[in-house]
Amino acid sequence: MLIVYISLALFIGAIIYLVFFSLRTYKDTKPAIENVTETVARIQAKTDQIKSETDQLALRQQEITEDVQYKKEAVQYTVDAAKQTPEPFKNIWLTIKGEKWNLRSRRNG
Repeated sequence: MLIVYISLALFIGAIIYLVFFSLRTYKDTKPAIENVTETVARIQAKTDQIKSETDQLALRQQEITEDVQYKKEAVQYTVDAAKQTPEPFKNIWLTIKGEKWNLRSRRNG
């Protein structure tokens, strides 16, 4: 029976030893765990900020692309309209321009 009591005492001693060193290890590692948690929170905040800025840049890029496309179409429309100018108007323009040139030549001559 003595062996049973000694075994029980050793078992209880081992449990107490385990609890004592577990608490001591927890207290020692708690600051490190808190530091890691704070670091992870800062990294997450920076990641969220970068994602937000990336989304804003993508939106602005899309707006600029749409604006450039709109302006390109407007210029192309103007160029197409100028190309479709009827020949009589071109002839009138050339005639007027030619008459002005002739009048200048006569005055200077």
